[in-house]
Amino acid sequence: MLNLIDVGGAGGLQGKWEARLGSIAPTIFEPNTTEADKIRDKYRAHKDIRVVERGLFNVSGQRTLHLTQHWGCVSLRQPNFDILSKYPIAKQFKVVGEKTIDCYRYDELFAKGEVPKPDVIKIDVQGCEYEVLEGFGDLLDGCIGIELETHFYPIYREQKLLHDLVALLGRFGLTLMRLSPINHFEGDMVEADAFFLLAKEKAKTPEEKANRAVVAEVYGL
Repeated sequence: MLNLIDVGGAGGLQGKWEARLGSIAPTIFEPNTTEADKIRDKYRAHKDIRVVERGLFNVSGQRTLHLTQHWGCVSLRQPNFDILSKYPIAKQFKVVGEKTIDCYRYDELFAKGEVPKPDVIKIDVQGCEYEVLEGFGDLLDGCIGIELETHFYPIYREQKLLHDLVALLGRFGLTLMRLSPINHFEGDMVEADAFFLLAKEKAKTPEEKANRAVVAEVYGL
């Protein structure tokens, strides 16, 4: 059974993973209490799904969450209107409030026995993907696949971009396999979903090879 770690899980699992319920064990991170309760209600009948009401980062401690006009733009980073102001979508990034949340390194939670070793990771955290991945530490070694939202231009201040993520994940044998553009920026290539898969030569055991094949199928590779 694959351990799927879904970071930023508002709305629940993606359909492609819901179709695999019964053969995966999802852990969903959602720091917003209201959204976390909705996820619990949605999957009440599925005992293998765990909802963790915490934020993830590369340093444990309190951080400020910037609440925006559209819930999908909420981030631990401030929107970068030097870039955003060129697009109609900018109004959705307007900061309407702030909230202090507790953030944790994933590997620290793992060391306490609170979360499982990850096999597959999905991240949607609006500009903090790099820091969340750093928080997994050496647990990224042996991870089969990672899907995350990434950017070619910094729509949040001081965020890392796609090339930074490629370099980080490459150290753990994870290769960028596909980009799926997200058309929120008037046709400009600003944002995309990126799919990373464990390099074929790194999958050595029969179990690793089988798991890699499953994740590749889910990712449409």
